[in-house]
Amino acid sequence: MSEISHRQTGRHLEACQKNGFSPVYLIFGEPYLCRRARQSIVEALIPDEQARQVSLEVFDAGEGQGASQAVESVGTFSFFSGPRVVVYEGPVLFGTGAGQGAETKSQGGQASNDAAIFEAAVERGFPKNHHLIIVTFRADKRKRLYKAVAAAGTVINCTVAAGSRKADLDEQRQVLRQLAAETLGPRKKKLEPAAFEHIFDLTGFDPRSFVNNLEKLVLYTAQRPRITAADAAEVLEKTREDPIYLFTGALAERRPDLALYYLDSLLASGYHPMQLLAAAANQVRRILAVKSFVEDTPGGSQWKPSISFDQFKARVLPQVTEHDKAVAAYAVQAWQDLEIAPESGKDKPGTDMVIAKNPKNAYPVYQVFIQADRFTGHGLSQALAAIARADLAMKSTGTSPRAVLEFLIFSVFAPVSESSEKTSPMTGDHLSNARS
Repeated sequence: MSEISHRQTGRHLEACQKNGFSPVYLIFGEPYLCRRARQSIVEALIPDEQARQVSLEVFDAGEGQGASQAVESVGTFSFFSGPRVVVYEGPVLFGTGAGQGAETKSQGGQASNDAAIFEAAVERGFPKNHHLIIVTFRADKRKRLYKAVAAAGTVINCTVAAGSRKADLDEQRQVLRQLAAETLGPRKKKLEPAAFEHIFDLTGFDPRSFVNNLEKLVLYTAQRPRITAADAAEVLEKTREDPIYLFTGALAERRPDLALYYLDSLLASGYHPMQLLAAAANQVRRILAVKSFVEDTPGGSQWKPSISFDQFKARVLPQVTEHDKAVAAYAVQAWQDLEIAPESGKDKPGTDMVIAKNPKNAYPVYQVFIQADRFTGHGLSQALAAIARADLAMKSTGTSPRAVLEFLIFSVFAPVSESSEKTSPMTGDHLSNARS
């Protein structure tokens, strides 16, 4: 019949009221969105809540309930009139990846058996007004079960990009905005854009927490029709763990206030100070590689601070790609001259001086070029020197790692002068000055 996105579930169910519902549904992807889609289908098939008590049966693979039980139930004629709905939840229905432990492989074998049982049942068909809903968190379009459901029923894709690229974050925001509209619309409330961003900053992409926070704000705002950023700040608490790239991004933007904020958050989340120091070093090296390209190569003249992303892709990225090829070739030759073999499993040695490791994902590279304009080459060299001193201080002195990192943040944004480099910036006096 069809394969649809979770965003199309509402329109699909409206059409089903006129044309009839699918006998079988396969829902896969983000867990909260899967459960939300499942609930929407169940409520559309059995609108009466009391009727669900006798016409709805749920089987959970996590509790040892198998596909054979679900298939037997959906194939059994009911004593009651109206639709009968059977839900089966199996997180690993499509098997597991390679390299798993014995227990996981056993689960994968059971999942394969369950998939075969469902496939045969779907191909046979179910009694009229009997419906099977299969919920799993991962699906494989190449598998026969997926193809069987797509042919006989409806597949609902609830996957959402989980990365941190701009396109991924845009997709995550789009999903959360739809959830906000579905949650607040019936309550005649609207969420201001600043309030949305504040909640997103607090929770990240966590649909369940996002909707729960909206419910809290609905109660807090009472009769007021708009939810503001001030409301969100007053009521909600931060639940997400900040990714480390927010810390390094604050360093690159020369924002010591944000860098200190994310430093506290990451340390509280369990990050080791040496992890944050290594991340800072990697960020500075990336910026230095771009700075060297802009200032020291012919292709660097194509970069102008005012150019757009599209202009960057057309003019600068091809030059960067050629530069990276030359840098990689030089690294290979250097390794060969030193008679050093690449690490096992690698075709050729890597190098930190490659700017665009994935040219197809160009937006992060564009951002590094913008960040590089905030630094001088001399300032970046001093930043690397400050990182080296911080590393030494963490490993060989009794200075608090947090204090070392706090001072490093200010060293990156205001590199030490040539005269002050003659004394160690990691003394107690310097650290006191950094915190004051």
